Amino acid sequence: MRLKFVNTQNVKKMMAGMAAIEQRGAGEACLVIVDGSPGLGKTENVSYLAAQNASTFVRAKREWTPNWMLGELLEACGVREKPASFERKYRLLIEALSMQAKAAEDNGEMFFVGIDEVDYICRSEKMLSSIRDLSDLVEVPFVLVGMGKVRDSLKRFPQVTSRVGQYVRFDRMPIEDTEKVVRGLCEVEVKDDLIALLHEKSKGFVREVKEGIAHIERFGKMQGSTGIGVDEMTGQVLLNDRETSRPIIVRGGK
Repeated sequence: MRLKFVNTQNVKKMMAGMAAIEQRGAGEACLVIVDGSPGLGKTENVSYLAAQNASTFVRAKREWTPNWMLGELLEACGVREKPASFERKYRLLIEALSMQAKAAEDNGEMFFVGIDEVDYICRSEKMLSSIRDLSDLVEVPFVLVGMGKVRDSLKRFPQVTSRVGQYVRFDRMPIEDTEKVVRGLCEVEVKDDLIALLHEKSKGFVREVKEGIAHIERFGKMQGSTGIGVDEMTGQVLLNDRETSRPIIVRGGK
């Protein structure tokens, strides 16, 4: 499977949200919420964007504390010093983020801090307030990635939601995006009827689409076929059903 960034509708929404945050005035809200069901590509896309822009990306933990979070952010920023005190970590992180943001600005690049799995911390006022304070102090966007309940959880903390500048909801892909992903990533030619079947069975979840691509590609390379469609794949596993975990078999003429 090709390692390629496919510009789907969800990606376009995310990029538009990031562009809007980049154009904000000093002191304006600079938290971004990226949410949606599992399997829609949120983590993959935000982490890719972070890697392409030398930004910071970490994953929240269920037992995270503000002190633990600062330590992981310092490590992600490449700071070697590992102080024990919260105060020292905080000062070092402010310095590191400020320097990296300035370097990105000088190079005409985007800079942000991405935190994945925020569902673990979105009910903790202490954690959210720490993130808000960091974002306010260094005026760096913090992109918080989670599932569909993040917005509802954050409503309990108006002092945090008031700092949210953009909400980006990832949705299931339309068939046009499924085709884009297949054409962009699969190393064998895939016929339209099989793409349509993959879209139907994946229900528009990019995780399942990629699983299907892996099966199609493996089969196509073994067969040496120039194009793989429903007829060629009949009797083969396309992907596993996300609800039952049972394999979905390609049926000819279906």
